[in-house]
Amino acid sequence: MRRRMAALTLVLCLGLSGCAWKREEKNASLLGRAAELGEELVLLTVDGREVPAWRYLYWLAFTCDQIREKYKDSGLTLDWKAPVPGGTLADYAKDQALADTALYATVENWAERYGCALSETERAALGKIWEEQSAACGGEEAYLTELADLGLDRLRAEELAEVGMLYAKLYEFCLTEGSELSGLLGAVDSLMVDRILISAGEDREAARERAAEVFSRLNGAEDPAAMFPVLAAEGDDAAGPRTLLPGDGTLPLALEEAAKALEEGQYSGILESEEGFSILRRLATQGEALAGEAFDRLLQEAAEKALVQTTPAYDILDAAAFDETLAELREK
Repeated sequence: MRRRMAALTLVLCLGLSGCAWKREEKNASLLGRAAELGEELVLLTVDGREVPAWRYLYWLAFTCDQIREKYKDSGLTLDWKAPVPGGTLADYAKDQALADTALYATVENWAERYGCALSETERAALGKIWEEQSAACGGEEAYLTELADLGLDRLRAEELAEVGMLYAKLYEFCLTEGSELSGLLGAVDSLMVDRILISAGEDREAARERAAEVFSRLNGAEDPAAMFPVLAAEGDDAAGPRTLLPGDGTLPLALEEAAKALEEGQYSGILESEEGFSILRRLATQGEALAGEAFDRLLQEAAEKALVQTTPAYDILDAAAFDETLAELREK
């Protein structure tokens, strides 16, 4: 979920302005040429919103680039036919791109539903981002070349970045007391916890003994609240304090239920799970930080529940062939 929400802010770094420049076909056709698709062709709909092919192909290229980079960093050979849960690696890339595409469309659907639109001031702010990014790249021409490598031109970068700003505007709306989104936010059951984890490793009994020693240190501390983060840092969970949302997989379900039973400031006993031994401490909620997690959850759930209807052109799209052809086109 966090990767997809981060993707919403990614395009804000691409920059945009309110100017309507004529699209240069050589740059704009990069994605369509790789997929052998008309870029304005409606490839799918999300709750009735039509999504042109270029939007989905942008996210497919984004996902393929990430996968390629991870394989490269790991020194592994990329094989798009490699089996993964639910299909092949190529299937995974298509699914991730579809999820990102649906998320963007859901932001736009929500913006319409809740009456959120960009003001002239906000559009001007995005125009300033364009100027700053262009300058950082050595000028507008160099920046447009960089965008072209992503399959974007200025108009499309503008369109995506506007959605990123709508996301931020919707979040502000959800923090407005009395707004419709604010009411939805209050219904999200969430809490913050910190955790001391002693991993089971290869010797579970030794880990059990170590957990008992840590628990003894915590109970014997003059200020257990101050000692808890110290012991957590010494343990095997590097995540630190985190927000728990029901069923989000942040913690095993049994630990999630144990955290819910704690009062703010209270810590648990030693809790055993497959990964080892945990001691949880429930923290006081941190208003806006918690709201951000809850808002992301609401938006993500809406995107996952959205009615997504794909066309035959989407169904036969080969992610592996697309990625390979795109790489060749970028080289040229």
